[in-house]
Amino acid sequence: MKRDTANATIYVLVVLALTGAATLTLHQLGITDGSTANLLMFLPGLVAIALLALRRQSMRSMGWTVGRIAYWPWALLLPMVALLIWIPLSLLLGTSAPAAPGTKGAALAHDFLRLGRNVAIYLAISVPLALGEEVGWRGYLQPRLVSAFGWFRGLLVLGLVWGLWHVPIYYVMGNYAEYPILGPFVMTPVDNLLAVVPMAWLYVRSGSIWVPTIAHAFADVLWGFSAIVFPPTQDLAHWAILQAIQLVISAVLLSQLMRGTERHPGEVGVRQRIT
Repeated sequence: MKRDTANATIYVLVVLALTGAATLTLHQLGITDGSTANLLMFLPGLVAIALLALRRQSMRSMGWTVGRIAYWPWALLLPMVALLIWIPLSLLLGTSAPAAPGTKGAALAHDFLRLGRNVAIYLAISVPLALGEEVGWRGYLQPRLVSAFGWFRGLLVLGLVWGLWHVPIYYVMGNYAEYPILGPFVMTPVDNLLAVVPMAWLYVRSGSIWVPTIAHAFADVLWGFSAIVFPPTQDLAHWAILQAIQLVISAVLLSQLMRGTERHPGEVGVRQRIT
């Protein structure tokens, strides 16, 4: 337990320090475009690989195989379930509305083939970026935090770290133009905290790092296109509805994890009772 805590602490400090330094450097150079910021998404995975290499530990324990095939569809189903609840509820409550006629969103809404093609293209672009994060957060940090603190506290810490890591990137790059403080310092950390359980569930149940990676990328793409086809009319209320949905999904999936006995793909062959 002490070794897991120490390894997790070292990893978190290194990732946060490098991310902060890189973000500050980009800011000083006047580089604030999103494509450059996307390169920082590889940092968590690169640091994890470097630490494993320094300790001469294998990366195979992260789950690079296909794992349990039955859980692959859930990488797409979980984000779709959240979206199919979120959009109708938002329309009903008036926090979003169909895109205005003549806009790109309205055109996509009536051209499912084009919409599907765009989603597929952006998904292919997003998968490598998501993998860069997932190797670090799920593959390296999650098993160590869970081993040290248990599922509830371990995932709580992971969600907080995941959210904190995004703060300097989103703040400096101006990802939230209308909410420059609230967006990066509150909205993003809360979103990561409520997404951490579904990602953990996908990783543990599938035994493959690829399943949460695809879910991560697919969710990012879905949220992006949903904002184009059904743009929010009340940003904060629209965002809050999604968080409430994620909270319910997280509660259900966390209860399953805490009741079961699983082989955590990051635990290097150790059989672990989830309590």
